[in-house]
Amino acid sequence: MVTQALPPCVNRSPPLLMAILQIRTPTKKVDHKIDRQLRILFDTASELKVCMLDRGGRIIGWNKSAERLTGYMAKEVIGKNYSCFTSKEEVQRRVFKKALAIASKRGHFTAEGIRVRKDGSHFWGRTLITPMNNRDGSFKFFVLITMNISREREVAQKREEYIGIASHELKNPVATLSLYSELLAKRLELDRNKENLRMLRDIQGQTARLTALINDLLVVGTMGQGTMELHKEIFDPRTFAKHIVRDFQNTTLTHKITCTTTGTHDVRADKERISQVFINLLTNAVKYSPGEKRVIVRVAEIRGKCLISIQDFGPGIKKADQSKIFTRFFRSAGAEAGNVSGSGLGLYISKEIIKMHRERLTMKSVVGRGTTFAFTLPLS
Repeated sequence: MVTQALPPCVNRSPPLLMAILQIRTPTKKVDHKIDRQLRILFDTASELKVCMLDRGGRIIGWNKSAERLTGYMAKEVIGKNYSCFTSKEEVQRRVFKKALAIASKRGHFTAEGIRVRKDGSHFWGRTLITPMNNRDGSFKFFVLITMNISREREVAQKREEYIGIASHELKNPVATLSLYSELLAKRLELDRNKENLRMLRDIQGQTARLTALINDLLVVGTMGQGTMELHKEIFDPRTFAKHIVRDFQNTTLTHKITCTTTGTHDVRADKERISQVFINLLTNAVKYSPGEKRVIVRVAEIRGKCLISIQDFGPGIKKADQSKIFTRFFRSAGAEAGNVSGSGLGLYISKEIIKMHRERLTMKSVVGRGTTFAFTLPLS
């Protein structure tokens, strides 16, 4: 399960209590746990699977929509622990118990994934878990709501497929354009035709931007379809970081990039994908700190993980933008105002790549002082 922002259907609703409908509790033993007011029907909840759970995750309420969506009748599930609907691996990893803990701490937990009906058929579900408390603040029960988003996922998948096809179709002509422009540039250099050469270099710059965008769209497409694979290998993160910094330094004259490393063991990761993340973070560090002259890269071992951080000394990211910085296509107000080029895909892709390694990409930023992005890698 993956935590994410509250789904729009919840954000637009009155207090979540109103989303509860027709709670069925066949035994008097658990009936007292559910207030009569929570039986009120709410229009938008007619398509939502709603169940109630006690503190330990046992089911104490199961509505008619849950019966229709899953095929399980209330009398079949009341009293059972909800973890029985999760896989054996998730039970061993105590995934559902951790989800309840997060819901208790943060006030909600949301996740998307494939759900299995009683007859073995599947559907994509978006699940929200939220705790309900008594007036004195003491815990009452959890409400778990699941929405069938299979149609939404189908539309999204078709969109990703279209993006992938379009990107592939664009890649070849852009590559040809790039090749011929480079050949033409060499001829103009020999002829010392500076004006035409300048214009051609502008064309090459725009071609490079278009190539980067196409590559990002291709990566997003593979992520959306779940077809991206990791090819992990063991390598020294210190040597790896120094090589990337050295090569990247050759592409910029505006910033001095320093790399400090401390003792760390080898890591096991997809070297090519991690290079993509690293270069993207370095590119952003330079791009978003135009008035500064330095970027610091650090490689260290912390709490059994390899930690790589990239620090810039630019204007920083506003608080309002920080929670959305890893969202696909998001561009901060500062980037828009400063006419900084970008597709809004780089950080989203980087986050997803690190997530596929089951590691974390984090960001700390102070307005006026700069931003530090850091990600962890598993030791081999």
